[in-house]
Amino acid sequence: MRICTFSMGGDPRVGILLGEEIADLKMAFALSLKNMPPMEAMDAAEEIVPLTCEEFLDDLETGRKIGDKALAALKNLKRKKGPVRFDGQAVLFKPKDVDILPPVSEVTLFCMARNYVAHAAEMAKTKIADFKEELPLYCFLKPATCINGPYDPVPVTRAMKKVDYELELGIVIGRGGRNIPVDKAMDHVGGYTLFNDMSDRGTLRLGANNRFIDWYHMKAPDGFAPIGPYILLNEKKLDPHKLRLRLWVNGQLRQNATTGDMIWKVAEQVSYLSTVATLRPGDIIGTGSPAGNAAAWGKFLKPGDTVEGEIQKIGRQKFRVELELAKYTIL
Repeated sequence: MRICTFSMGGDPRVGILLGEEIADLKMAFALSLKNMPPMEAMDAAEEIVPLTCEEFLDDLETGRKIGDKALAALKNLKRKKGPVRFDGQAVLFKPKDVDILPPVSEVTLFCMARNYVAHAAEMAKTKIADFKEELPLYCFLKPATCINGPYDPVPVTRAMKKVDYELELGIVIGRGGRNIPVDKAMDHVGGYTLFNDMSDRGTLRLGANNRFIDWYHMKAPDGFAPIGPYILLNEKKLDPHKLRLRLWVNGQLRQNATTGDMIWKVAEQVSYLSTVATLRPGDIIGTGSPAGNAAAWGKFLKPGDTVEGEIQKIGRQKFRVELELAKYTIL
């Protein structure tokens, strides 16, 4: 089951995927209430259907039941080959006909550094004998202002000369928690999404001996975390370490790896991070990038470039890098 956040020029809605079409979850659930008049069915749906993906993930068991009923109603109407409508309104949409937004918004972005064997080796530029011993699990944060839609342009300034991409599997937290044991960690995973951890590598090495990294300057620019389009809900039969990741720049394949190459696995990451900070519904953990980023290729992104990322079973994002002039802004 996959969910998303989308809009049709109005307020954001929670969507659920039927094949490759997006259904308005609230109207689809109302369709399942066959014995109620439309107005009563919609009132009932308004009371029970989550308003955001964060709410859906917070009570995943209830969310799944709502999703199952909605999908059953949609499939039933599809079988009859009639229009899928609720009280005269369209319920199913093609992705190109709606605005697909980031699946979550005001959340914390946890980013794991050097968590793939080949990427750790290419960035360290040296042989590493024992990755878990020599590269302990560590993390940095990106502000929520980094969050960008999966198809929205990523703004860069003229000062950014070494813009990089890193496609990652994003763990989306469902049930929140603190000090989560490893053997309980998967119970707190709501699902998985695409997460591109973009960087300005021009701030990677600072100081007389290149000993310092300005993590904030490198990782925190607005829009430097394209997320989505969809969240694949967690389930017991889904193995997050058997997914293929691919990324293209202007049609050239740059990253091609499997999540099985992670050094620190999903449960270990969730458990570790929760010992430092409380994890909340909707928070995202970028699980680290495989090899093949722009720094390794020596081909950094520039305005006009198109980046496409895909993770097996979840979805595909596509965005352009666009030049933005720095200007004073008041909110």
